[in-house]
Formats: sequence, C-alpha cells, structure tokens
Amino acid sequence: MEGGTNARARAPRGPYGAYHGQRERKPDETLVRVGPGTPCGEYFRRFWQPVCWSSHLGELPKRLRILGEDLVAFRDGRGKVGVLDLHCSHRGTSLEFGKIQECGIRCCYHGWQFDIDGRVLDAPGEPEGTPIPGRVWHGAYPAREWRGLVFVYMGPPGDVPEFPVYDALEREDADCVLRHWHSPCNWLQMRENEMDPAHLTFLHTRVFGMQFTPVYGELSSMEFKETPNGMIYVTVRRWKEYLYLRVSEMILPNISRISGIEDAESETVFDRRGGALNWTVPIDDTNTLSIGMGDIDKNLAIDGLDAYRDRQVRAGGYTVGAGDVGQTGETSYEQRQRAPGDWDTWVSQGTIAAHNRENLGYTDQGIVLYRKLVKSGIADLAKGRALKARLDTAPNAPLETYANNTVLRVPSANSPAAEEAMKLRFGREIMDAVFEGRLRKRHLGAERPGDFVFKP
Repeated sequence: MEGGTNARARAPRGPYGAYHGQRERKPDETLVRVGPGTPCGEYFRRFWQPVCWSSHLGELPKRLRILGEDLVAFRDGRGKVGVLDLHCSHRGTSLEFGKIQECGIRCCYHGWQFDIDGRVLDAPGEPEGTPIPGRVWHGAYPAREWRGLVFVYMGPPGDVPEFPVYDALEREDADCVLRHWHSPCNWLQMRENEMDPAHLTFLHTRVFGMQFTPVYGELSSMEFKETPNGMIYVTVRRWKEYLYLRVSEMILPNISRISGIEDAESETVFDRRGGALNWTVPIDDTNTLSIGMGDIDKNLAIDGLDAYRDRQVRAGGYTVGAGDVGQTGETSYEQRQRAPGDWDTWVSQGTIAAHNRENLGYTDQGIVLYRKLVKSGIADLAKGRALKARLDTAPNAPLETYANNTVLRVPSANSPAAEEAMKLRFGREIMDAVFEGRLRKRHLGAERPGDFVFKP
C-alpha cells in the first residue's frame, strides 16, 4: 500500500521524495570493521602498518590506538622501539605514564618492567624468587623503522612477513618529507578517494576554481587495471597539442602511490617527481590515521627536462611539502565551505558511510575494483591462500611502483570517437612499456622525451 511501511522503505523515485528514502543506513560491514577478530581487521593485521613518526618517540612514551587496540610506543635506552599493550599486565595502569628504561619500560604504579618483546624483566614488589617474570608475558608487537616512520606488525607472532620497501623512494635522487593527519571517519571512505580520478576535475578544478592546474578541468578517459600488488588508474587528458597520462596506484591493502601535479604544457616521460607514498591506517572503525611521505627529489629540476616541476623550480615558485592542502580540517568551517578539500569530502560522508544508499556510475569503476580486491584479500586469508602484496620471502630488489606523469606532443584525431580511442591506446602503450621495464632504465625521477615513441 502506498502509504504503508513498505513505501517508506523505498528509495526516492521522484520529486520531493525524501519521505520514501528514509531507509536504514547500512555500511558494508565486511570492509568497515577493523577490530580484533573482524574479517577486515584480521586482513590488515597481516601487513606491516605505520603508526607514528620515529621523531615522535622521545623521552616520553607515546599512546597509540591502531585497529581498535590501545597501545604504547617508546624507544628505550638501547635505541630499540617497543610497541606494547597500553595497560600494565599487573593491575591495568596505562603505560603512557611509565618510565622508559635502558631496557624496556617500567610501570609507574608498582614498578613492573617490560622488555620490547613483552618479557617481564622485573617485578620489584614481589618476593625473591617470584615466578612472575617467567610466567607472565605482556602483550607486544614487532616494530621496525623505515625512512622516519615506525611500523608495527599486529598479526600472529609466528607469521611475520618480510618488510617491504618501494622503488619510488629507493631512488638515488629521492628524499622525502613526512606527513600525517587524522580524519574522524572510517578508513574506507578516505582510502577510496585515491581511486576516484574524476574528483580531480570537479572538486579540485571546476566547482570551486583552480586548486590544481587547468589541465585537470578536462575530463579524462580512464581505465583501471590490476597490478602484481594492487591496482592503478590510467587517465589520459587532451591539453592543447599534448596528451597527458596520469597514473596513480593502490598497493594492498591500504597504501597509495600518488603522482605529483603536472600542467601538461611540455613533454615528460615516466615522471615520478613530486609524488607521495601514503598509508591509510584505521585507528578504529570511526577514526583514521593518514601517514606517509611526499617525494622531495635531491635534484628538483633535471637538466634537459622542461616538465611542470622543472619550470616551477627555475622560476622560483616551487614549494616543498605543499601536498597537505585540503587534507585536513584545520581551516575554518566557512573557509572549507567556500573551498572544500579532500578531507571535507570523506569526513562529510559520516563517521561510517552508508553504502546501501550509494548510486555508483561510470566514474566509480575504481571504487568497485578496489572494494573487490580488498574483499578478495579477506577471502584469501579465510581460506589460507597467499595474500597479494604480502611478502612471505624477501625480494631481490625494492618493489616496483607504477605511478607517473607522462606528457607527449600528439596531434588530435579527426573525430571525438577516434580521439577517445587514441587516448586509451596512448595510456595502454605507455603502461605496457612501464610494466615491461622499457621505461625504467634510470634512477632519475623522470625519463626524457624520446625514450618512448607513440604513433597516432
């Protein structure tokens, strides 16, 4: 009956139809829950996750919350990093108030001392010969450092994977600047932003003016492809006499490799300068830590190249570390309404987005594929299969990444259909060359025009 309960359960189908759209808001429970024992939480726990900067570990312990667990991190007098359960195994006092020792950390309440592996080193209030040091173990996780970040493995202790490093930041000319920020929302809606290239055209360019260079106002052709460690988007835009390829990457389960900004006013090939490697780490179901690094090449401009970065540097207009604009909610509410950024788009979806109310379309192909890949990883874990992007043996070299900017002078085709077909072929041929190693010859941040020839 039109006015009955069933009518209220339906989505709006006409003007002023909100009354009929008041159905329950439901997230995809498989993807959004990350606590201990949840399918996605267990999947995340099979990978190393960054939890803070190395510089955050000073004279005092640092309290952390990661994947729904309360932890404490510290660097002891030996220089070793410990990540332990927050609450003391004796009576539950928080170790954020503990005292860092030469070896491990000591609880403020009764002086119990724990090593970085959770071993009880001392229980000074107990009688001599107490069995506590041999019987009690405090919860601890393995930790290691890489490029100024502290990583933790929170999975089973007998199943620790090899630690991955990535070629984009193992280049001889690469340096980095660290970044981190907090978003009061679920990890998924934040991470999916990186596989949504259409938002560059609208959020960053057309709707509120040029946050990026004008080329991003052009709608791109787009394809999404699986890689050995995750997926990429392949977008191609026409800009004047040039075709501009931009590729960004998702490494499972929660790492993005994002290409830098380009203006497509001159040629460049497989340009990796100015990118970012970033982890979206769930704090819990409704809070997320974004942490990682932006590339700062030691040679910001390369002789013989005339890409956007080269011209910026030579004109004195390049700013190191400018990639956080729009990634936080630090500006005023009114300012963010007038010029919203990425942070506003993912946070305003709610603490956990209602996936049952989405209406996905053509531009959301990357979102669909990313969710599929994460769910496939969760299923692989449940069935005891090898996990994509997890290193169970040490690689011979840093892991390959594929994000890049490429701009080449290519004449326009003679019809819209032919132009679209040419753009897609342009992206495919360049990425085939990247996958096959033909555009990975040097350790510089970019190849030179002429290293790849495209025939229209």
